[in-house]
Amino acid sequence: MSLLEYLRLDPECRNLAEGAVQAVAPALEDPDPASVVMQLNEWAFTLAGRMPLPWDTDRALEALNHLLFEELGFDGDRETYDDPLNALLPAVVARRKGLPISLSILWIDLARRMGFDAVGVGLPGHFIAALRSPSGLLCFDPFNRGRAVGEEGGAALVKAASAGRIAFHPDMLKPATDRQILIRLVRNLHLRFMHAEDWEEALWTATHLILLDPGDARTHKERAFVHLQRDEPAPALADLREALRLSPDPDPEIRAWLQQLESSS
Repeated sequence: MSLLEYLRLDPECRNLAEGAVQAVAPALEDPDPASVVMQLNEWAFTLAGRMPLPWDTDRALEALNHLLFEELGFDGDRETYDDPLNALLPAVVARRKGLPISLSILWIDLARRMGFDAVGVGLPGHFIAALRSPSGLLCFDPFNRGRAVGEEGGAALVKAASAGRIAFHPDMLKPATDRQILIRLVRNLHLRFMHAEDWEEALWTATHLILLDPGDARTHKERAFVHLQRDEPAPALADLREALRLSPDPDPEIRAWLQQLESSS
């Protein structure tokens, strides 16, 4: 199954772990999400036997965090943070380390299997997980072993991730849609490939971003740039025209590129 087929079957991307595999499939030797899904099923079965009776949310979360971070040994990869493997869910499951967003996807998926209304929260520079509850959103940081995160903790994460350049606001602690989670996962890889000038890899990440968010003018513009680096003027021209159509405001750079390409074609 391709990402396009997955999106047709699950446009809201509710099967988040499966979507996280499909979203990065070109980077995987085996793009079949079945092994990851089966592993999550096994862990969920283990957790089901440990759920407190009568029900206690705190104890249930303790069981989830104990399994993931104590028994299975998942942790944030601080030493090789920029390694693309940290964004590939099968590699994260195998290596037991990853990015904040990939670890959050695992946490969210397992929490949902336990019956929680689990969501992602896209703080600037640092992704976390959360549960919707009658008392509000309860946030946790799987990159830091499931540590609870309130407004003060969220502000500290944003400050650290942005080196103090971004001011925290409580509105940043709002749930992302599952589709937005996958967009952010792929964009993490896309930015790494763009910075490394790895145009072959950047081409598929840009294409997957467009599949996930067809109305994003920025990604069409970025893919046009990738095509130009690959000496592919015709698809670059098509992407620039689409970027211009989608841009909410005039973009002089797009117009300049268009004029240059059209005059030389």
